[in-house]
Amino acid sequence: MTAKTLPVDQYYTQTDSASGQAYRMCFSSTCAMALKFIRPDALIGYNADDVYLKRVNMYGDTTYADSQVRALHFYKVDGSFRVNGTKADIIREIDAGYPVAVGILHHGPANYPTGGGHWMLAIGYDDDHIICHDPFGEADMVNGGYTKVGPDGRAIKYTWKNWLKRWQPEGPGHGYMLTFRKAIP
Repeated sequence: MTAKTLPVDQYYTQTDSASGQAYRMCFSSTCAMALKFIRPDALIGYNADDVYLKRVNMYGDTTYADSQVRALHFYKVDGSFRVNGTKADIIREIDAGYPVAVGILHHGPANYPTGGGHWMLAIGYDDDHIICHDPFGEADMVNGGYTKVGPDGRAIKYTWKNWLKRWQPEGPGHGYMLTFRKAIP
């Protein structure tokens, strides 16, 4: 395997949101980072993930994939949600030049993850790691929870070994992911 990291400069931390939804907007912050990478002029400002969240809320809840896909479409980005993602799918997307929104279970130990889920943006990989912008901070992939909360989630290297257990708790081929493509106006 080769290594690759996309130049996704924008990082939004969900914990600084003024929306009142900071602890539940990981999916929106994640998609906002991808949107900013694909269409740099679409979102402006330090807390532009709050602007994006307002658009998402026009279509439904921040936790719903359909709301995210519809908001992305407003900004002329096509989003495709899947629940059968594989490691090869993530690598293929990154190799094609696109980050990937990935949903994991972030509570409990890696061998028995639990929780309602958490989203982060996969921006790179190497033989041993997936590299993500994690909007909540830096997760503890072994034990669950977070070792750092806030703006410390930029380009975090998580080992494939523990991260895949959280992304595919039902086994290979069961990862939640949302892929992105620039729509033709």
